[in-house]
Amino acid sequence: MSEEINPPPLNFAVIDGSAGYRAVLSSFLLTQWPNAIVEEVDPFAETLRGVGIVFGTNSDVILLGGIGTYVEACASLQRLLAREKCPPVILMVARELEPQVEMLIAAGASSILFKDAFSKSSLIDTICRLLRTTADANAVARPALSSTALDSDTQAFGRFSFIANRQIHTLAIEHYRFVATISANNLAQVFTAEKISDRKRVVIKIPLTTPVYTVEARAFCERYRFIASLNGRNVVRYRDAGIADSWPYVVLEYLGDGDLRRRISAVTESGATLGMTAGIDPIEALQILHKLSIALATFHSGNFAHMDLKPENIFFRGDELVLIDFNISTRFGHIARNRVTGDVLGSPFYMSPEQGQGLAIDGRSDLYSAGVIFYEMLTGCQPYTGESAAQVIYKHVHDEIPLLPKRVRALQPLIDELMAKDRIERIASATELSTMLLPFLRDDSDAVVAANDTP
Repeated sequence: MSEEINPPPLNFAVIDGSAGYRAVLSSFLLTQWPNAIVEEVDPFAETLRGVGIVFGTNSDVILLGGIGTYVEACASLQRLLAREKCPPVILMVARELEPQVEMLIAAGASSILFKDAFSKSSLIDTICRLLRTTADANAVARPALSSTALDSDTQAFGRFSFIANRQIHTLAIEHYRFVATISANNLAQVFTAEKISDRKRVVIKIPLTTPVYTVEARAFCERYRFIASLNGRNVVRYRDAGIADSWPYVVLEYLGDGDLRRRISAVTESGATLGMTAGIDPIEALQILHKLSIALATFHSGNFAHMDLKPENIFFRGDELVLIDFNISTRFGHIARNRVTGDVLGSPFYMSPEQGQGLAIDGRSDLYSAGVIFYEMLTGCQPYTGESAAQVIYKHVHDEIPLLPKRVRALQPLIDELMAKDRIERIASATELSTMLLPFLRDDSDAVVAANDTP
C-alpha cells in the first residue's frame, strides 16, 4: 500500500522596500496557503547588483514591488530574468504606470498588479493562473505567458471618498462600488458597498491607524490572519481584502439582521411607550449572554481580546451571534493604546478598569464588558455615565457595582462576578462563563423563574 505524498509547500519571494507592505502581501498569501514559505526581501538591504543575487532562488513566484518608474521596473526585471530558470514575476506597480503595462509585459513581467489598488482575490487568482501555466510547461523553461496584463474583471474599480487628517482621500477599491458611509472617524472608515459583478451587498472597512508603510501594518496582518482562520465562526466573515492607496482594507459580509443596540433600543422604546419596565426579557438576555460567551471563547482561543465590546459591535446572523470590529483587538498581556498619541483605546461606557488605566489586558477585560452589556440588556441603561470619558472611566475603576432592579435581582451575583473591579475576582474565562450560564437556561431553572416573577 503506497503512502500518500503531500506536495511540497509553495515558495514565494516578496520584494519591496516597505516592511509593512511586505507583511500585508505575506499575510494574504499565508491565509490562502498556510503552509507556504514566504521570503520577505528588502531590496535596499539585499543586492540587485547582478546575476548572482540569491534571494528567491527556490521561489515558485516572485512578487516585485517598490517600483516607482518604468525605467526602474525594466531594470529590476532585467536583473531577475538574467537568472537561470527565473520563476514567474508579478510586478506590483503604481496605477500611474497603467499606460506602460503592455510594454512591461513585453519586458518580461508575467503579470501586473497595481500595488496601491489591488485585492487579495486578484492576487491569488493571478498566482494560480501563473502556477497552472508553469505546471503545463512541466517547469522545463520559463513559460510563454499571456500578454494580457490585467483580466477584464480586475479593471473595475469603485471610488470611495472620505476626509481624514483634514484631507480628502479618494481610493480605488477593486471589484466594488460605493453605496453609503456607515461610520467615519480617525480610527477607521466603514462603507456599505456592492460587488460590481453581481451587486451583492458587503461592508468595506479601512483601518486608518495601519498604513502599509508603518510597523502598525504588522498588527493588522496578525489580526487579519487569525480572524480569517476562524472562517466566520462567531465572527464576521472576511470576503476579501486588499490595499487601497496607503491602507490595507477588508471586505466583510453584510449582516442584515441588525445589532444588539437595535434590539435593546427597540425593547426600551416599546416599553416606555406602554409604560412598562425597560430592558430585554431576562431569559432572552441570558440567551444572548450565553451566545456572547461562546463567541468570546472562540475569539480568545487565539489569545486576542476584542477590547471594544459593545452592543454596536455585536450582530446577528440568523440565530447566531457575530462579533465585528477588531480594529483595536489586542494580544493578551499587551495594552490597547494608540502608539502615536498614547491614548487608551476603547468605548468608555464598556471599558474594564484595567483597560481604562492603561494596564495589560487579557480575556477577562472582555468579560467585564460583557457584564456591562448584560446589565444594559436587563435594565435598558448603562451602569455608569458621566459628562466626559474620563469621568465614566473613573467610575468603572472606583464606583460600586450598581444593583439590578428588584425584578431581576436574582441575577445580581452574575453581574458581580462579571464586573468585579479586580480581574482576579472576575469569572476566569469565557468558557467558564458559558458553563455557568447553562443552569440559568434550563426551562425549570429557579433563577430564571425568580428573575421573571420577582416584583
